Amino acid sequence: MTSLPLQPVRRLLKETVTVDQRVVATLGAEEDEAFKGIRCPLCAWQPDASSRWCCEPADSPEPFFPGCRTVWNTFVTGGRCPGCSHQWTWTSCLRCHGWSLHADWYDERQGRSTPPH
Repeated sequence: MTSLPLQPVRRLLKETVTVDQRVVATLGAEEDEAFKGIRCPLCAWQPDASSRWCCEPADSPEPFFPGCRTVWNTFVTGGRCPGCSHQWTWTSCLRCHGWSLHADWYDERQGRSTPPH
């Protein structure tokens, strides 16, 4: 009997979408200009209108809360989940997967000193 390699199986488990998950559409691709001046403090990756995060606190430095699994662009709401209203203090990078304070993503040199309200 041949066994499957573990890496693809883990990836499938990680990427499984549950029935409880909600996706919140926020901006269209033409609105990428709104993300100018927002970048990961660790690797300088820049999100765009299609970037999405999930309200799932597992493995995050956030204090414990249950999470609601809503999927949305965290920079449209300044880190506040539109599903449960949790204000995220930390944001993970979709490229390097490191965690940084949400406020540290806004580059003052690009005119983005604070998140939107």
